[in-house]
Amino acid sequence: MNTLINNNTIGSLKPEETSHAVLVHVSALSSYIGVPFGSLLGPLIFWLIWRDQSQYIDTHGKEALNFNLSILIYQILIVVTGIILFVGSLTGMAATEAEDPLLIILALPGVWLLAGALGLLALIRLILVIVAAIKAGNGEIYRYPLSIRLIK
Repeated sequence: MNTLINNNTIGSLKPEETSHAVLVHVSALSSYIGVPFGSLLGPLIFWLIWRDQSQYIDTHGKEALNFNLSILIYQILIVVTGIILFVGSLTGMAATEAEDPLLIILALPGVWLLAGALGLLALIRLILVIVAAIKAGNGEIYRYPLSIRLIK
């Protein structure tokens, strides 16, 4: 049996508790294989099933949900900002009735922001979910960075 060593000691852990906690985190990666909203639905489903089994699983489930909800919020903000930049640039071109290639290039930061920032966010999610799963498997509580604590 693993024993949780943390400031908030939960006590002795059963192997299925650590396995379930790992699965709660790893299930968020289902969005990478095309499951719509898998990054939220996976952790939510497993957390709802197992949260009453132990405080350890409950804590990991809340962490996984908070992180993935935070990532969704960041993605929405990036898309909105990218659209505003792109449409703003196109509107500026239309107002001046210019077909200057330079103005078209200046409209691209919105597209670059969308592609680059969303790609970076996906990479950050992948890395942090793997780190969280490893920590959960080792019987440790993991706090995701960049996470807004919406579920307490």
